[in-house]
Amino acid sequence: MPKLKPEELESRRQEIIDAARTCFLRAGFHQTTTDQICREANITPGGLYHYFTSKDELISAVIERSAAAAIERMRDLIEQADDTESAFRQVAGFFYKAMQDPDVDNITRLDIEIWAEGTKNEKLAARNRTAWVLRERWLEALVQRGIDGGIINREGVEPKGMASFLISVLIGMRVARVVVGEEFDTLGAMRSLFTMQGGRMAAELTELGVPAA
Repeated sequence: MPKLKPEELESRRQEIIDAARTCFLRAGFHQTTTDQICREANITPGGLYHYFTSKDELISAVIERSAAAAIERMRDLIEQADDTESAFRQVAGFFYKAMQDPDVDNITRLDIEIWAEGTKNEKLAARNRTAWVLRERWLEALVQRGIDGGIINREGVEPKGMASFLISVLIGMRVARVVVGEEFDTLGAMRSLFTMQGGRMAAELTELGVPAA
């Protein structure tokens, strides 16, 4: 293949990761073939293996890319916020919009497939754990910022514990959407999450565009 500059190689690698993610969301990673990924990425099988030596390596790259994109988006929201309180509102709005994403159920199904595969593939499980730990640490830093800024009452609130709780609730709501189907009240669940009193941490729902009860 033609010799490319380092930035061109990285750009092409990201294009392949995006193409693989599209295929995985469409059919799951077990059902997705390398030929399908090649067609989506407009690359030959030989070209694909120049970037990724196996489908497992490509799955790991998709996991890492998804985590990095989510954290970058949340970091951008906080940097745009005027103060700590508005930062919490921005993040609450981000989670609400994420739950409304038309692809959220397919993303969850792919996550479930990856989690199940991780019980047999420790390398994949380790990559997946690292991706979720990054999210948790980011939330932990946000909770600490809330405590320092007086948005969250220091008494009885432990940043790591709160971050773990938020991760578990958000994962649980996503899985519940898939398991329960149309009967699952996504809006009600999100409203309940962000109106729970954690000291003074309570998002102003109307400012997030969330309909009132």
